[in-house]
Amino acid sequence: MFDFINREMANVVLSIDGRKPINDNMRKKPDGSGSYDDVINKFKRLAAAREHKNYYIRGTFTRHNLDFSKDFRHLADLGFRYISLEPAVGAGKDFHIRPADINSICAEYDRLLMMINERHAAGKPAHFFHFMLDLSGGPCLKKRLIGCGAGAEYVAITPAGEIYPCHQFVGRGAYKMGSLAEGITNAGLRDKFLNSTLHDKAHCRDCFAQLYCSGGCHASAELHTGNILEADEVSCSLQKKRLECAIMLKVMSTEREKS
Repeated sequence: MFDFINREMANVVLSIDGRKPINDNMRKKPDGSGSYDDVINKFKRLAAAREHKNYYIRGTFTRHNLDFSKDFRHLADLGFRYISLEPAVGAGKDFHIRPADINSICAEYDRLLMMINERHAAGKPAHFFHFMLDLSGGPCLKKRLIGCGAGAEYVAITPAGEIYPCHQFVGRGAYKMGSLAEGITNAGLRDKFLNSTLHDKAHCRDCFAQLYCSGGCHASAELHTGNILEADEVSCSLQKKRLECAIMLKVMSTEREKS
C-alpha cells in the first residue's frame, strides 16, 4: 500500500487527533477501543517513506480539548512536520465548538504560534496548515471571489446516486441538486452557488481576510444561519485569527533570516 500511495498520490492526509487519550476519545473502533495504537507507527513509516514531503497529519479538536497546541507538540515530537488541526464545527453535539469557545481558541492559536516559531529557531521545524501563507501567490482573483467551488465546480454524489453541492450538504433535502439517473434537476441551485461571490456577502465587504477565506464554508454558514451568504460566527472569527497568526509567523521568519 505504501508503494502504491507514494507512486500514485501527490498528497496524503493521515487522520489522527493528537495525543492518545484525545484521539481515542473520539476515534473508536467498533469494539469501543481506541485507534491510536493501530495507526501511529504506520503513519510514522509512511511519512518517512515520503521523505516527510507532501502529506499532512490531520486531526480535529473539540471543545473538550481546547489545549490542542499540546496535540501539535505531541505530533511534532514524533517527527511529523506537516500538521493540521481543525475545529469541530457543527451544531447540536456537546463536542462542537461554540461562540463561547472563541477567546480560548484564539489564545491557544497564540501559544501555537510561539511554539512553532521556537521550533523553527531551534532547527526543528514543524508546519501548521492554517499558518502557512503565500503572500506572493495563491489562487487567482476569480477563485478568491467564488471560494471553494461547491455546487459549481464540483459536487458530491451519495451511494444512492443523489447529487449535492458538497459532502457536507448531503441529507439536507433543500440542497439536493439531482441524481445520476436524472442529471441536474435543480439548475437554479447550481446557479445560486456559482453566483455566490464575496460581492454578495455583506459581512465580507470590510473584512481584511476576505481574499484569503473567500467568505468561508457555505455548508457551515447554512447550518448556523440558514443562508449560504451569511457568516458563521465561529468559523469567521477563527479564520481571521489564523490569518493574523500566519502573518505574524511570516514576520518572525523574515526577522530570523535577517539576524
